[in-house]
Amino acid sequence: MSVLSNVIDDHQMEIIKNEFVRLEDKCYLENAGTALYPQKLLNKINDDLLKNVYMNPHSDKYTRDCIEQIRCMVLQHFNTDNSNYTVVFTSGTTQSLKLVLETFQFHNNNDDNSIGSFIYLRDNHTSVIGLRELAENKNVDVVHISHEEFLSSLKIPQPSNDLQERNKNKSNTLLVYPAQSNFNGFKYPIDCMANIKNGCLRGYLKKQLCDVNCNWYILLDAASLTSTNKLDLSVTQPDFVCLSFYKIFGFPTGLGALLVKNNSADVLNQKKYFGGGTVDIVLSGEDYHVKRNALHERFEDGTQAFLSIIALKHCFDVISLLIPKIVNNNIMDTISYHTYYLAKDLYEQLKNLKHDNGTNAAVLYMDSDFTDIKTQGGIVTFNLLRKNGSYIGYVEFQHMADLFNISIRTGCFCNSGSCQRHLIISNKEMKAMHKAGHKCGDEIDLIDGKPTGAIRVSFGYYNTYDDVDKLILMISKCFLRKQIQKPKRIMMNFNKNVTQITNGISSNEQILKSLVLKQRNFSNGNEIDHYNNDYKMTLIEIDIFPIKSCGAFKIKSGWKIGTKGLEFDREWMIVRDNGICLTQKQNTFMCKIQPIIDLKNRCLTLNFDGIYIFIINTLILGILKIMFFFFISFTGQKPISISLDPAVSSTYTETQVCQSKVCTDIIKGYDCGDEVADWISNALGISFLRLIRQSSDRLLKKKASEEQKLLSLSNQAQFLLINKATVRWLRDKITDESFSDDINSLVDRFRGNLIIDSKKELIERDWQKVIIGKHEFKVEGQCSRCQMVCIDQRTGEKTVEPLRTISQEFGGKLRFGIYLSYMGPIYKCNDRMLKTYSEVNT
Repeated sequence: MSVLSNVIDDHQMEIIKNEFVRLEDKCYLENAGTALYPQKLLNKINDDLLKNVYMNPHSDKYTRDCIEQIRCMVLQHFNTDNSNYTVVFTSGTTQSLKLVLETFQFHNNNDDNSIGSFIYLRDNHTSVIGLRELAENKNVDVVHISHEEFLSSLKIPQPSNDLQERNKNKSNTLLVYPAQSNFNGFKYPIDCMANIKNGCLRGYLKKQLCDVNCNWYILLDAASLTSTNKLDLSVTQPDFVCLSFYKIFGFPTGLGALLVKNNSADVLNQKKYFGGGTVDIVLSGEDYHVKRNALHERFEDGTQAFLSIIALKHCFDVISLLIPKIVNNNIMDTISYHTYYLAKDLYEQLKNLKHDNGTNAAVLYMDSDFTDIKTQGGIVTFNLLRKNGSYIGYVEFQHMADLFNISIRTGCFCNSGSCQRHLIISNKEMKAMHKAGHKCGDEIDLIDGKPTGAIRVSFGYYNTYDDVDKLILMISKCFLRKQIQKPKRIMMNFNKNVTQITNGISSNEQILKSLVLKQRNFSNGNEIDHYNNDYKMTLIEIDIFPIKSCGAFKIKSGWKIGTKGLEFDREWMIVRDNGICLTQKQNTFMCKIQPIIDLKNRCLTLNFDGIYIFIINTLILGILKIMFFFFISFTGQKPISISLDPAVSSTYTETQVCQSKVCTDIIKGYDCGDEVADWISNALGISFLRLIRQSSDRLLKKKASEEQKLLSLSNQAQFLLINKATVRWLRDKITDESFSDDINSLVDRFRGNLIIDSKKELIERDWQKVIIGKHEFKVEGQCSRCQMVCIDQRTGEKTVEPLRTISQEFGGKLRFGIYLSYMGPIYKCNDRMLKTYSEVNT
């Protein structure tokens, strides 16, 4: 029997997991980005809002009283009360940080020689680093301190300073550091507040030629820590604490808090702006106003997000219902230990992960070794290595994780300091990388073989060892190609202080089924079906995809080139009820919608050949699990047709597609009517889908000096060219015996418009222009690939190949095929027909 957690028992974990059934087979490992909200929470909030009337708190005492009650709940959660701390509601951690800097008094008098200091840890979140711009405007010393120097300084004991001595100091110093690193979960010491205030960092300030006779104030970024850990403000008492509630509860977003220690509040006296509800009196015709006396009333400009604040009550209530108080009779301690042991299990497996040649398969970027929960949270950060020791880019890892329906975070996680330190990248190198085109959030994951970011896995209370197993299985299948046995897991009884060892080993094949990564077994055969014309390069097939992300319409003769590419190529798209375009990344069975264009009758006909759905329901009776199996089969739907001409169709309605975007472009289009919308919804099993036809012009993004080209609903360019010789070369490189695609099926995975055949493979990667028959095309670059190529275009099933082999063969660069834009016909001819079996020249 496998263990779900070694802190929370399986029965309780099943109850927790049932609150997140919407995840289905998704493995969510990005808790540091946001926690997930349980279903029960939304139900309680919805019931509350439907049964009660909450009004603007500036005009309704009941709503105002509710908010004050929730302030007390927030303080209680952190084991303090309003005699020690004040809660100021903000939009989140970032606003809380900014609010402190804007209002903090660095100078105690008008002495120009005592200007105060702002000191921050280099390994802070970007939202903290940005505070230095505000500090510089206040004419104070801005100082940064390294991870190592900060930790070593905290170990220097200092004699206590009494209050009278503090009041003699002419300047104030504000130190900002994270309670827990959002990069790798390292917990910085928070039991050292008194030592900091007594001046343990004075020696470092002195080295920076700053004033050392100052009063110390501490701003603690607690956003990462409080998401899965207890912060006890009766023991640890920073002056200011910043946090976001969605990090803890998953809902509501856009709500955070600044917790201000009451005896430190007087230093926040530089607030300039005042909004509604923050003043006792204001004169519009005279520069006169008096701010309110209570700190939170002065700081909460305008109407608070009162419905979000009211939702917090249910957040605290629901988490109390879901999480048993197993560790120290405390909910957050229980979550902390639960997530810590999940992360430790993953850390140990990655640390011991090796290729079959004995080389390490992972590089870990940690500041602890998971021997002490006081120094480490539930986060693991790493990169993977190939057999030869080269790095696997995090973008490739991201695509594979998406393929296995695993959510993780890649990049530098808005923490450039930690990223630089662990990846050993100098400031000079960072600037050179930016000059070369790399920027935050892009997909340049390797430069000269060195990683520009990392992979982060973070756990929440809803995660289990099943999630760890799914991630390790994905890594082993995609990057190691060998099975890895599960480790033994220890079930702890915190009440009786005994442990039980449970061997949670189960076959990898069972997890594979849960991931729905099915492999087909078709006969590969010995086909050689490419067109042979003395090995001249030839256009052998034209494919268009009338509906974005649906099946191809294959053309064996010729097709008209339109103003945006091939006529009718990606002219339509399917959108959800929220206006967002649906793709095969969200529903792989879109490939089974097969279009046929009838030019004679001017119609587009859609066919759907059906799918098989396998449903498993589990009934838990005590410790007995009974599984019910349901088979539902769709033998297909009757074909449906729509007109190719919007002007003559009564079903077309021009509409703004709810700001629907394709590669950041806003698309305007025609709604094709209810009948086809219902047909598509039934075929794909998703309610309220709509079929939209593009009606507005969309320009290909190019430099201002270059000629602008019109674009259909395709992602990057007007045309995508695939060389069948390169596909054959790739097929020979794939060694996975379970991958059984023939050449034609493999070609289909790349969803190209222009399929050519040549004597040599890979030659297209060096082209600058292409002439096909009587038409000239410009090469716009190589096509960057994602997990879409791992979807079998005949069945909609997912496989690891060919993306894995593409990455291996091209050094982590996931590129296959080339983008083209149309330059026009050659020889000044007026022929707009592109014909198959035309000769290809460069």
